[in-house]
Amino acid sequence: MTSLLLGLRLSVTPAARLRTAMLALAAALGTAIVLITVAAGRHQLVTATAYQNEMPQLVLVIVAAVAMPCTVLVATVARLSASMRDRRLANLRLIGLSPNQTRLVGTGEAGGAALVGTVLGWVGFWLVRPVLLGHSPAGAAWGDFFSPTIADQVLVVVGVPTIAVLASVLPARSSVSDALAVSRRADRRPPGRWRLLPLAAGVALCLYVVASGPHEEEISDAQVVALFGGIGLTAIGMLLVLPVLVRLLTRFAAGRSLGPAQRLAVRRLEAQPAGVARIIAALLIGLFLATGARFVLVAFESTPQYVQGERNEKVEQRVEVPTTQEKAESLAGRLARIDAVTEVVDVPVLHNAQEGTEAMVATCDQLAAIDPGFEGCRDGEPMRLASEGATAHASGPTTWSAGDRVSREVVTTPADLPLATVDRPVFEALSPIYADVIIPPEMVGDLPPSTRHSLLVLGPPGPDLASRVADLGFSPSTYGTEDYDFVVTMRSVIWTVAGVVLGVGLLALLVSAIDRASQRRKEIVALQLVGLGRGVIRWAQGLETAVPVVIGSALAVGLGAVSGATYLSLDGSSTIPWEQTLVLGGVAVVGGLVVAAVSMVACAPRLRPEEIRAE
Repeated sequence: MTSLLLGLRLSVTPAARLRTAMLALAAALGTAIVLITVAAGRHQLVTATAYQNEMPQLVLVIVAAVAMPCTVLVATVARLSASMRDRRLANLRLIGLSPNQTRLVGTGEAGGAALVGTVLGWVGFWLVRPVLLGHSPAGAAWGDFFSPTIADQVLVVVGVPTIAVLASVLPARSSVSDALAVSRRADRRPPGRWRLLPLAAGVALCLYVVASGPHEEEISDAQVVALFGGIGLTAIGMLLVLPVLVRLLTRFAAGRSLGPAQRLAVRRLEAQPAGVARIIAALLIGLFLATGARFVLVAFESTPQYVQGERNEKVEQRVEVPTTQEKAESLAGRLARIDAVTEVVDVPVLHNAQEGTEAMVATCDQLAAIDPGFEGCRDGEPMRLASEGATAHASGPTTWSAGDRVSREVVTTPADLPLATVDRPVFEALSPIYADVIIPPEMVGDLPPSTRHSLLVLGPPGPDLASRVADLGFSPSTYGTEDYDFVVTMRSVIWTVAGVVLGVGLLALLVSAIDRASQRRKEIVALQLVGLGRGVIRWAQGLETAVPVVIGSALAVGLGAVSGATYLSLDGSSTIPWEQTLVLGGVAVVGGLVVAAVSMVACAPRLRPEEIRAE
């Protein structure tokens, strides 16, 4: 107990008050952010209408992605002035304190401030919660279910101070020889090149999955193992390889002609290549996960459910009402009289049971009404519908039948039909109806009464056309909005999480950079006394901070893209979101440069006589 009280007293000494206040603030911020994320996750679990079985795993990943940079922030602030504190705890060991007593001193010093900050963050969450209700940054507006459980709150309130204590206590040396090494500031060995192996293995597994090409059939267990094993090893290898890359860069730059600022930054990075890398580890993992998740979401954006939902919301609403030849004309007239219906396209549908394909009986004007993007349509001639760039494949004559229960052959189209093309997938252009071939009406003549018709009802953008049609007694066939809403929600979640990870991660980096500069006061004073200008010292500080962040951000976003592209390689129809990936990487790099610029201001203060005497 005496050692614990000693730690509490040390935390409120004039030299430690700023650090104690910053630790309390970091704990409060981390607690509030994690509680808000957990509350949003609990709300999503209750209100989700799609992928309900997978939602707990998604929420867990999101909470973990947000919690990582918050953990690093608390741990970073808990380790402020680390060298001074380590030497002080080492000196306590040298004067006779046991290892447990030394740890209790560190626990009291960091635990008290972290506990106070955690309680303040918990109280702040409940004070802010009423203001947050009704907002919808991602998905449905937050309501009564926007609340963490008691177990969640206990875990956060206990976990945040524990992280601060562990970060403060674990580095303390338990043996006298280790304490002497700390007191004498023993140097550490450079990172070994073995760190390259996990990344090389992960990339190799990803390349194996990509080389296997798109899969129309079920993916084998070996491919699944290679996919997730490659992504996992790539993430681990990314963290391990950054100090090696920084070390190699400094070794390469050391032999070049450099200015004083560049030379000083290179020497500092060469001495401690893993210094900044440890601080930005959670930031890099967050960028890696956000980039990979955005690629994975592309697979959902290519599904017919999402395509139709997006078209309904942004372009025009489209609802199919299936009927038969004998009822089509009267139903089309009734549908056209519904409010907000702009057009009804009546399309008879034929089928070929042998090939499992369908054909629409329509004119080129009707095809243009369905989607004006189709090009090359010629009236009076049957044509195959295809995406732009497709080539006509060899085929024999095809016989088309009408009717569902009793089919009757009505027309045979010739071999090797010409193409009417559209600049996107055909299913996307025609959705919610489906057809492989368009046949002019004059080729089929009179159709039997049982011929299936698709009445395509068109309306202005919005979500309610299907419900209006259903309210009048019709049976509309359309995709629900659940999948579209899920993708939109996940997209918002990804960008929100990326923003939180970037903000908190860069804040932790800024705090660490300023603290590192303050711990070098004696070195900075000595450099100024020998004539090195403050501008040179500041540029050196900025370069030392910026280089690992820029390299790490580019590495995290690039490897996240590699992992995401590996996943998409199993689905050849998906596109790559390069633009959004570059935006995310650019924002991370710019944020790192801003942090580096701010840290430059905090170092190399004006030299005063009292500092010369003190240092």
